[in-house]
Amino acid sequence: RFFAEHAERVLDTAAALERDMREFADVERGELRLGATVTIGSYGLAPIAARFHALFPRITLDVRVENTDRIARDVLHGALSLALVEGEVDDPALDVVPYQRDVLTVVVPRGHRLARLRRRVVPDDLRAERFVGREAGSGTRALFEHVLRRAGVAPDVVMALPTGEGVAQAVEAGVGIAVISSLVTRAAVAEGRLRRIDVPELDFRRSFKLVRMKNLTPSPAARAFAKIASELGSASDG
Repeated sequence: RFFAEHAERVLDTAAALERDMREFADVERGELRLGATVTIGSYGLAPIAARFHALFPRITLDVRVENTDRIARDVLHGALSLALVEGEVDDPALDVVPYQRDVLTVVVPRGHRLARLRRRVVPDDLRAERFVGREAGSGTRALFEHVLRRAGVAPDVVMALPTGEGVAQAVEAGVGIAVISSLVTRAAVAEGRLRRIDVPELDFRRSFKLVRMKNLTPSPAARAFAKIASELGSASDG
């Protein structure tokens, strides 16, 4: 058992090194192992990937979509070369660089009492509400709970789902209200299926971030992808 356990770790390390060397060898061909959190994977990754493929058509993108905690762990273990996350990452071994801004918004079902208020909505108005949220470990979940608790509101999360689309559909069905990225709810709000509620006292701004190992030289493909993400992120912020 001792030999098998150690041999497995050695083989995993050797396989990761082999992948890294293939990835590093040439920016014109090969494979880039990427991680993306769910919101970015669903709504923010496609434009970056399209630009990257236009410039480097012979490089395959192998993308893993998970929540922030799992993606950061995969970068640390060498399973991913580069990741795009929305949650907070605090590990001295990781280099974390913001590349695009995002904002969460409060959304409610059509006809909800908060949508009918004739005054400004304040944090106290959210105390009695039931919330639908992302799963534990999600950057979206962590930010919305942190901001509400800082305002003195303990959110009652009655349902947790692994995707933003699932959260939006549950809100539309009347399960509860949600605090989620405006990227997720943009279409539903425009079509009138959900109502966006502004709560000026709550600051739900955040950054999408690029994450990679701090003390490892990134491959040419990883550097090129990070550069494209930063350029497109800056353009969208402007």
